Amino acid sequence: MFNASYAPSHLARKAFLIRSLAFFFLASVFMASCTSQPSVSFDFVCPEKRLVQLSLIDLSSSGRAKDILDERLKIIQSDIERVTDCEGTFSLVAWSVSSASSFRVFQRTLSTSGATEIGRDRKISRAVATTMAEVRAGITEAFEKVDPVGSDLFGAFTLAEEQAKSLGQDELLEISILTDAITNVAPGSINRSDLTEAKAIEIAQISSRVNLRNLKVKMVGVGKTGIEGTQPPQDYVLLVKTYAQAMCENTGAKCSIQTLIIG
Repeated sequence: MFNASYAPSHLARKAFLIRSLAFFFLASVFMASCTSQPSVSFDFVCPEKRLVQLSLIDLSSSGRAKDILDERLKIIQSDIERVTDCEGTFSLVAWSVSSASSFRVFQRTLSTSGATEIGRDRKISRAVATTMAEVRAGITEAFEKVDPVGSDLFGAFTLAEEQAKSLGQDELLEISILTDAITNVAPGSINRSDLTEAKAIEIAQISSRVNLRNLKVKMVGVGKTGIEGTQPPQDYVLLVKTYAQAMCENTGAKCSIQTLIIG
């Protein structure tokens, strides 16, 4: 058996030195974490014109599921970060059964102050956190203002057109629509068992009266209803995507459709 008390003195000194160096290293890391802030880089591509971001959030019943709402808030935060970096205007509007049932959750010009780009960037995280707190409070209020029974995708495009009509010549509108896109109110309802691809495209013609020509429209969460509810079959989700794509393209917009929320 090895007797520790009989170990040579030079080994004891070496062990002590190793422990001391390890302690010094850990202490240095700890002190650095206490005295420095993490560096966050914001390097969004900003348009030449002043950015006006309109985000539309579907607050029908399926859109109020916690997992769906949390994921949509991530998309909203990403939009807010870009608008803040680009010194533009951000608007968030909740809707459900129609454009008439909408509620403006938030609208403001977002920016940070600083003599340099680096100085401004350092303030973005805190500014975004403040804006998100106001957005969450506004969504809580919207729960009482927006009817949860019924969802109409056409209503979102109508709201987007209203915003587009108010743009100035030096402004550029970009649109995010956060919805499962399952319209269940007439005349554009696709909540039916006999839905086919041809029928979905036909129903989507309702949006041809809306003009969003050459504007960027991003639709996120199409076909996703949340873990708290029954998920629609994959075949139906593909039909919903076809419907949403046709609805968007009929307006003349440049469309991006995501069936799953990426966070």
